This record gives sequence, C-alpha cells and structure tokens, in this order.
Amino acid sequence: MEVEKLNDERKRQKLSVAELAVKAGLAQSTVEKILFGVVKNPRNDTMQALERALGLSKEPEWTDEEKAQGVGSHSVKLSADEWEWLELRSELLEAGGQEYLDTITTLLQKSAEISKKKK
Repeated sequence: MEVEKLNDERKRQKLSVAELAVKAGLAQSTVEKILFGVVKNPRNDTMQALERALGLSKEPEWTDEEKAQGVGSHSVKLSADEWEWLELRSELLEAGGQEYLDTITTLLQKSAEISKKKK
C-alpha cells in the first residue's frame, strides 16, 4: 500500500502519528520517517503493521521460519541448534510431507519417554 494512502487513512481516523505508532507497535520516529517520506522503501512487515493498525488488512499468517527471523510481532531469536532443527524439520516436511514428519516426531517423543524412564 502506498504511504500516501496510509497517511490519508490516519488523518481520516483522526489519529496522531504517536497514536498510530502505539497501535502499530512501532517507534514513533519510525512511523514519522515513513509517513513524511524520509524512508523511501520501508520494510514490508513495518508497512503491514501500519495497515493492520489502521484496519486496512488482517493479521498475516507467519511461517515458523519468518517468526524465527523476527518478522512481525514474533521477534524470536534462535540459537544455532534451534536453526538446525528448524531446517531439518523443513527438509523432512519437504521430503515426505506432514504425515511423514508427524510419524518421525511421534517416534522421537516415544524415544525420549523411554530414555526418561531408564534414568
């Protein structure tokens, strides 16, 4: 969506830049830079946050990988091991589909339960 349309909608709703920033979960300075043309190519997730705050779009469905990268309101930072597991999960899903991944997950859970009982 164009910045001009966002600014028009903000004004139509009689929201200050500060109020829009709070609703969008963004820094006021970030919103000001976008709305007043200082930032020419704002990040897609930032624009989506502004659109949602103004009621112009619905909440997107983020993938696990996007969440891990800190997209949207899911700013989660993963360790190297967690990244490795996420990549392995993606490869298993791609190789055999959801049923295959579910089967492997179930086997791993059962194996973990057996290991706990032995201790």
